[in-house]
Amino acid sequence: MPNHSRIISKTLDSSPWTQENESAILAPYTYLTSAPSKETLLHLANALNDWLKVESTQLELIIKIAQALQNDSLLFDDIEDGSELRRGQPVANSVYGVPQTVNAASYIVIMVYKDALELHAIMNKIDLIPGSTPVEIITEELLNAHRGQGMDILWRDHVRCPSEDEYIDMIKNKTASLFRILMRLMMACATERKDVNFIPLIDLIGVMYQIRDDYSNLRDASYSDTKGFAEDLTEGKFSFPLVHAIRADESNTKLLDIIRQRPKSPALKGQALSYMESETRSFDYTLAVLRALQGRIAEEMEMLGENPMLEKLLSRLRVK
Repeated sequence: MPNHSRIISKTLDSSPWTQENESAILAPYTYLTSAPSKETLLHLANALNDWLKVESTQLELIIKIAQALQNDSLLFDDIEDGSELRRGQPVANSVYGVPQTVNAASYIVIMVYKDALELHAIMNKIDLIPGSTPVEIITEELLNAHRGQGMDILWRDHVRCPSEDEYIDMIKNKTASLFRILMRLMMACATERKDVNFIPLIDLIGVMYQIRDDYSNLRDASYSDTKGFAEDLTEGKFSFPLVHAIRADESNTKLLDIIRQRPKSPALKGQALSYMESETRSFDYTLAVLRALQGRIAEEMEMLGENPMLEKLLSRLRVK
């Protein structure tokens, strides 16, 4: 006969959640974060803190939140984009499966909100303006991130090339939102320069970062080792150089036809890249846009004042 009393007793007991269980359900996230990364947000936070002087305990929490959300977005992106490689290794969902990866990614978001509540508890709330609590900042920017990602997926799945302006709006939501989470949390915890608006600078950096990534995906040989050769073409993604190339001559549907096939063949990808290089000169155009963005960033920094750490970081991000 079943031991009814044991089952009832177990039901009423508060069994502790073990570290073993915690590690097991977070395995896809741990797998991703164990691979080497550029840690751009960490370096950016340390550079920005040269201006803002956020207290160390608060800064550590802010960096933890920003990095967790960035890494978490990659888990979701790789599933939604059908990616094969991330940081030079098979994507997490190909190792652990989609259900476990989605659960781990969702769990991280909840843990981020827990960290946000902890940050709020140790903040100086006297100068806190409406809408600038950690939970409010994270919620607003995660909504922006999902709006941007949603449009990116919509264009891809319907094979609809956005305009350049639509694309910039999308990456301001999708990519720059993660930079803004870091920036806005630091501004809310700043002990110096509390009256300075750093958002224009961080939006410029976020847009520049994404367009640089778009360019590298199609042009940088080292990128092929970590993400695959011209993977944006295989994923059917309308990246910045592709938007320019398609819009440059809308009577020529060759590039759209190739993207529609989600090509894996290096020869077919090479044909698309050759068209973009010689016919529409989209890579030259993208480099010119990157230079313009870098110039505008330099102007913003000149107005904000000297910051050697940030200048060094931005120099490393320039496409040579």
